[in-house]
Amino acid sequence: MKKFLAIALAALMALSLAACGNKEDTTNNGGENNAAVGGNELVFGDFTYEVNEKGDYDITGYEHAGTAAVEVVIPSEIEGRPVTGIAASAFKGDINVSKVTIPDSVTYIGDLAFALCENITEITIPNSVTAMGKGVFMECTGLTKVTLSNALTEISDLTFWGCTALTDITLTETVTAIGDGAFWNCTALAKISVPANVTSIGRAAFMYCDALTEAVVANAEAVIEEGAFGACNDALVLKGAASSTLKTYAESEGITFEENK
Repeated sequence: MKKFLAIALAALMALSLAACGNKEDTTNNGGENNAAVGGNELVFGDFTYEVNEKGDYDITGYEHAGTAAVEVVIPSEIEGRPVTGIAASAFKGDINVSKVTIPDSVTYIGDLAFALCENITEITIPNSVTAMGKGVFMECTGLTKVTLSNALTEISDLTFWGCTALTDITLTETVTAIGDGAFWNCTALAKISVPANVTSIGRAAFMYCDALTEAVVANAEAVIEEGAFGACNDALVLKGAASSTLKTYAESEGITFEENK
């Protein structure tokens, strides 16, 4: 069954990557601001952007010369209009980006926005962000620390898939769901505490977290999908209420369970 889950999640990852595709190459036309690029895409400095359905702006890409490490500060507004979104695949695959500052004007981050940015080591999601798409930080292999928005309600499918250096993350009390493969193969993650408001933990959410030795699930009735903590460290202990779905799950998977007191 774990092999089946591995195949299923790998397929989901491949579909997500294919769906968003590669960013189209754009230029900044000599650095002039607000020059049209392609269809509705515009340029502001090193950023490309577009008007979203609310009439505000989404950052769609970032262009820079050279191969040196780059620290990106996303603007909070462009010509007086707020930047409220980071579009799907906006920074995907940019291995030179080492740091990103996201302004508190941003309310959502699209699918795969920072996927494969392997040199980002830390990220802070401002409290203005209420939603993130799938695979936002997928395979950011240098990412060690994440500070989540306290307004975020879901860790979507594949969000931290393959973040093999991740050791420091705290799930906020506002989170109610953890998606399929959200922390798949986060091999450095040693402990995780799932707050009481979380009602569901998706398929293979923490599968192959080799260093995981302790996982606390506060909600006794949380739906725990197949393989949620599969193929982790042999010393893994799941901690929760004496009568809980977590205990039932642990027994079915042959994982050590302890009552969380």
